[in-house]
Amino acid sequence: LIFMIIMANFSLFGKNKTFREGNDNYETPFWLYEKICQDFNVYPQLDVCATKENKKCKEYFDHDALNQEWDKDFFMNCPYSQTNKWVKYAYFQHIKHNVNGIAILNVSTDTSYWHDYIFDKASIAYYKGRIKFELNGIPQKNPRYASAFICWHKRERK
Repeated sequence: LIFMIIMANFSLFGKNKTFREGNDNYETPFWLYEKICQDFNVYPQLDVCATKENKKCKEYFDHDALNQEWDKDFFMNCPYSQTNKWVKYAYFQHIKHNVNGIAILNVSTDTSYWHDYIFDKASIAYYKGRIKFELNGIPQKNPRYASAFICWHKRERK
């Protein structure tokens, strides 16, 4: 398992499709979640896109997360069909509440949300290879896209 970290300056959520078509309900393997938390030295208390069965944090939102306050360090594996609005909301919640936020995203660096809310605003850990996401704890086929972990770090208080 190799990560490259770049530091900056500083279903439930969608349609039920086959994996190759893009299913919004895939789960992050817990071992990978723990690894990236260690790498960023951030340990979220809130999973904003979860069910009781697949939550990564003690607290979680299982619905309506985009209408709630994310006032704790958070983890997000958002519906990839709606990534733009989730990343925008996550970034502004991070700013508003001065919290850390970790997100797993597909590497779509040509999109506006990468340029508006990630580059020069977050640390990025690119994952080598393809992540075997899970459904009900069972690893699935490899996705057709690369993945990265994003970490928005809270500002130090003076």
